[in-house]
Amino acid sequence: MRYDLLALVCICLSLCTGCIEPQAIDDGGLAAPPLHMTFEAPTLDRAEDGGATFDLKDTLNDGPVLMLWIGAGCSGCHDWTQLIRTSMDEGQFNGSNISVVSVHRWAQFETTQDVSDTFSVASNKTHYTPWTVVVPQLDTPTFEFSSEQKTSYPLYEAYGNPSTPTLQLIDQNGALAWQSKTYWANETVLEEALSFFE
Repeated sequence: MRYDLLALVCICLSLCTGCIEPQAIDDGGLAAPPLHMTFEAPTLDRAEDGGATFDLKDTLNDGPVLMLWIGAGCSGCHDWTQLIRTSMDEGQFNGSNISVVSVHRWAQFETTQDVSDTFSVASNKTHYTPWTVVVPQLDTPTFEFSSEQKTSYPLYEAYGNPSTPTLQLIDQNGALAWQSKTYWANETVLEEALSFFE
């Protein structure tokens, strides 16, 4: 091996260190996602889903939306689904104008059928979801809330690539107002979300 050539390369590389400024790296020219966003995506198309397509902006006309990001194989998602459903049955959502929507997070790993088998079968006592279940694709676009112009960010990226389960409370202007990443269902965290706008 030619040690003199290796030494010359090392010297040249050390002289170039720090020559590239962080600003010189091409970030693709993307601006941050807008503060106020909306999206449309397919649902499981059950009676509980209110139609084949979910439109966040239309849903926000009735009040804030609590989005539960889910995966079919996510035990914490099953736990949160059960707690929210039980809370609804016990009347904790009475007097609240907050809608609940479950949004499938892992389109690259799980199929719509996986989601349906897990969350739409009434006999799955801990998983059954009696509210809208949204099943977006990896490239589902987002839109600026007021202008409805398409952003440069697909849905998952626009909402911060949330892990599952994640709860996000969206205000009536399409802004992310509150977020929790508690893996296991927690009544106190749910109460915090439900009382956020009081």
